Amino acid sequence: MLSFRYTPPPTPAQYDRLVREASQNSQQLKPDQHVVSRVLLDQFAEPVGAKGERKVSSLNRAYIQAKPTKRGPAGCGKFRHFVRYASDSSEAAWMATETLLREALDAADNGTFFDQRQHSDTVRDAIVLHLVRSIPALIVSDETWRHRHAAHIDQWMRNGRDALFWLHRARFGWSPTSDQELQVMAEDLISGVAAQMDRGVYFRVSVVERFQRFSHMLANEPVKLRRPTSGELLIGDVPALALRDGHLGTGPRDGLGLENCDELVLPLGPQLMAVLGAGHGYNTMGADEVDHYNTAQIRAAADYVYMRPGSGLETFARDAVTSHWPNRIPDHLRQTDLPATFLRQPDSAR
Repeated sequence: MLSFRYTPPPTPAQYDRLVREASQNSQQLKPDQHVVSRVLLDQFAEPVGAKGERKVSSLNRAYIQAKPTKRGPAGCGKFRHFVRYASDSSEAAWMATETLLREALDAADNGTFFDQRQHSDTVRDAIVLHLVRSIPALIVSDETWRHRHAAHIDQWMRNGRDALFWLHRARFGWSPTSDQELQVMAEDLISGVAAQMDRGVYFRVSVVERFQRFSHMLANEPVKLRRPTSGELLIGDVPALALRDGHLGTGPRDGLGLENCDELVLPLGPQLMAVLGAGHGYNTMGADEVDHYNTAQIRAAADYVYMRPGSGLETFARDAVTSHWPNRIPDHLRQTDLPATFLRQPDSAR
């Protein structure tokens, strides 16, 4: 079980300060952003073809029966404009962790991982970063805003129509004659928040703030490293998972988070798994446990599952895919240009 020191989220005043800080670099945008560390993806790469280029084998969950695609690690695990406001500054935490992660993986390979506390700190931060800077986090943020926005409009239209009437009359100089005109005023009451959501400010601030807060909360949680005694691991594009015994969920879209999971897990390579919530040190896992973790990765994948070329895991991945797809990305979040990620649904869709 996880043990952590709960730290409350920022107050409105603290949030406003974080927004002001992010706004200082709002134009610094990095279009293609990794949601899976290239350092981790590189662990699953092997030389292929006549040129011996290092490639990762991938299956698209939407076309699971198709032939696997092979790409270099740099071309995998990306989401265009994932953080679309001041993304350069949010990339700093990602890059700092990646820089140290390779050293930690080397230490795990040569058996010196636990000789320096820094390696455990790095792997712990990598798990947290993949949790908060993740496709499920983006979907949950979008869904939360849509729900709160709809609830705000509904509350005003049911309980505050008179106030909306006079607000409209004071602003425009004439009396509203339709619900649509009243809704304009309800929208106006949260226009500042709506602007932040539409520009992606809230998500940008929440990614960095949650990374710092969750890292602090889990700072004393020991790291366990597990190695398969047979078989090997694969990794999905939602690689850091919250798991609980007897529960099929893998994270927030399945109702699992820090407070109600048994383990946080992250594959570090085909032969290495990092675990929070299982104690300290090294241990092994048998074929059944490997299958369990691989199945969880496939279940959680938003689009892609990655594996070492020649692993033979393609058949396993195809058989493990079910109709339940918790992290499937809504179409409105799939953008090739700067996305309007948090645009509100039209009235007809409410």
